[in-house]
Amino acid sequence: MIQYYAGEWEDHKIVFVNENSEKLLFDGKTIAENKPGIRFSATLAGELPTGSDISVFAHLDGCNCACVVGKILETLYDKDTKTFYTEYNGHKIECNNKKMKAAMFIDGKEVDKEDNGFHSYQILGSAADENGKRIMAAIYGEGLKLKCTFIAEAENVKMVMCQKQGGELIPVSASDSFGVIYIDN
Repeated sequence: MIQYYAGEWEDHKIVFVNENSEKLLFDGKTIAENKPGIRFSATLAGELPTGSDISVFAHLDGCNCACVVGKILETLYDKDTKTFYTEYNGHKIECNNKKMKAAMFIDGKEVDKEDNGFHSYQILGSAADENGKRIMAAIYGEGLKLKCTFIAEAENVKMVMCQKQGGELIPVSASDSFGVIYIDN
């Protein structure tokens, strides 16, 4: 069975398609795709075809799809402290998963932490700036390995489960709504 998750960002349509491989679509164009295979979860990221350095990061786990749009930062890992880290605009951003609870720090100050332990993925973030944007850390498993992706100038995108009827995607839940999303594959 094919699963569809769709959302809107600044009048653009984002769709995550889960079949025997996963695809991430932006305004109907594929911006990221996995090879076919059996997975318990899938993470895709792709640059927007707008000529900017903005990307879409999406993670699908079971029936939940998380999506963030922003600038994906290079993430490094310190094996000694078991900490993921990066720098952005002169600030050191860190994330660790000590005692099975993820926490995010900016310049050594904790800005967010996981409320309770053991999630298959977690998105942590700073407070919103004057433009409503945040610095976020997406923590997720890839096989047995823990991964982290930092995203600056980030915005969450609400993704809703949809079903395909004809060439359009219709939200499964009546409480979810957005403009019509047409899909041709």
